[in-house]
Amino acid sequence: NSGENMDRASLDVGDEQDELITAVAKTLGKQKVIVVATVPGAILMPWADQVGGILLSFFPGQQGGNAISDVIFGRVNPSARLPLTIPNHDNEQEMSAGQYPGINGVSTYSEGLLVGYRWYTAHGVAPKFAFGHGLSYTKFSYDGLQIKNAGGGCIVSFTVQNTGDFDGMEVPQLYLSYPKGNGEPKLQLKGFTKVFLKAGESTKVFLEITRRDLSVYSEEERGWVKVNGLFKIEVGSSSVDIRLAGNFQSQSFGFSQEL
Repeated sequence: NSGENMDRASLDVGDEQDELITAVAKTLGKQKVIVVATVPGAILMPWADQVGGILLSFFPGQQGGNAISDVIFGRVNPSARLPLTIPNHDNEQEMSAGQYPGINGVSTYSEGLLVGYRWYTAHGVAPKFAFGHGLSYTKFSYDGLQIKNAGGGCIVSFTVQNTGDFDGMEVPQLYLSYPKGNGEPKLQLKGFTKVFLKAGESTKVFLEITRRDLSVYSEEERGWVKVNGLFKIEVGSSSVDIRLAGNFQSQSFGFSQEL
């Protein structure tokens, strides 16, 4: 349970719902069970491998029932992506009491920049479901990565093709890794878009890496400073489903207050 005035004590769904899902799946069989979860955020899913599908709707609103039925019965091809990471168990990141809820009213954010999917990437931990993950009734392929200099940053282009039998939408995601030694987390989301493709159709996608994206905040300069070095650019369907990768050499142009 959760509310605006309290946090959940656990990511467990509670009320013996895990046991209910497991029992129903065991009785009916995996392929006959779809779990629809209307929840405020991430939850634990110990039964994930026992069911045929999971539809995470969060708080869908007044027409949620109609929307969910449209997806389940195939009238709409799902295209949403997770805006968070689904963990394997509670406190998978091993947060201390000093970090949360804090000691004597003071929280210490010692995790630094390693929040969410960045922590999983840095520690090599495979989550239950990754940031950016989402399924479709069709399949998509990625090809032809190109990286070109533009305005202090670069333009990243590639081709996405619907290789399945159904029309659908894909959400290509652009991740950036800084040169080593800059203290920045590996694999940072810097851009994404959604493209609709009919079965067999392909399109060229363009995403931009700006000068600000290639910069870090300097306490000494009290502003953003562009980093010089070799950046890694990765494109995929989630933070763990990387389809294309390349490098980009950035040349520093010094300090700038506004980027």
